[in-house]
Parts: sequence; C-alpha cells; structure tokens
Amino acid sequence: MINFTPKKSKQIAFARLDLIHQWQEFRKKSTNKLPADYDFVKLHNSLNSNLFEILGKISRGSLHRWSLMLNGTEDYTKLLPQYKYSSVDEYRTVLTNEEIKIFMSLLLHPNRISLGKAIALTKYKLKEQGQSFISADITF
Repeated sequence: MINFTPKKSKQIAFARLDLIHQWQEFRKKSTNKLPADYDFVKLHNSLNSNLFEILGKISRGSLHRWSLMLNGTEDYTKLLPQYKYSSVDEYRTVLTNEEIKIFMSLLLHPNRISLGKAIALTKYKLKEQGQSFISADITF
C-alpha cells in the first residue's frame, strides 16, 4: 500500500513544528514557565497570523503534547494529524467494489431511491448473487 499524506496535513505538521519553536523561544525569555505558556497561547489565539489560520485556536496542553510527540527531534512527520487518508479515487471502506457498484447505482437512480431502501435492495441483490458475508447497514 502506498503511503499518502495530503498537502494540508503536511502544512498542519509544519505549522505545529514552527509554533513549537516559537513557543520554546518565548519560554526562554521567562523565568516562570507556566504564565509564559498561558501568555503565548493567548497571544497566538488573538493574532491573525499565518499559523493561526492553519491551526486555529490552540491550548497549552496541545503545545505540551506536540512537544512530547517530537521527543527532542525535528521530525515533522510525528506531528501529522492522525487521520486515515485515502488517495484520489480510493474509498476508505470495507465494502467490496461489487457492493459499492450496486449500492451507488441504486442510490443514484433517477427514481431517487431513499438511503434505507438502497441499502435494503443492495443487500437483497447480494443475497441473490449468493454472497455469504454482507456488511451491516451502518457500513453502507
């Protein structure tokens, strides 16, 4: 399987890395780290910076979690959002291609079949074809 990481996820990881660096520099200027952390978070959340546009509001806990994830390295991949990715034209489902084909043909039918009816008809067609394992409704 090919590893696929969307551009947006890389952008988020690099923004997190930049923010961690800024935070660490900000902390160096203070003797009392706790108020410095809260000041940094308040500053980040109130500025309309490029990092804020990418990451949105953050918390002190997020900074510490990301710092722990880095574990002293500069490896941005450790900061990638932990979503399950799929590349273009790849479905993130356990449905077989045949199940998807039947289900989508019913769902996109000109008679505008309802979702529940499309699921029921798909399962019926699969039983008629002799398929032994049929996915649950929620999977469709």
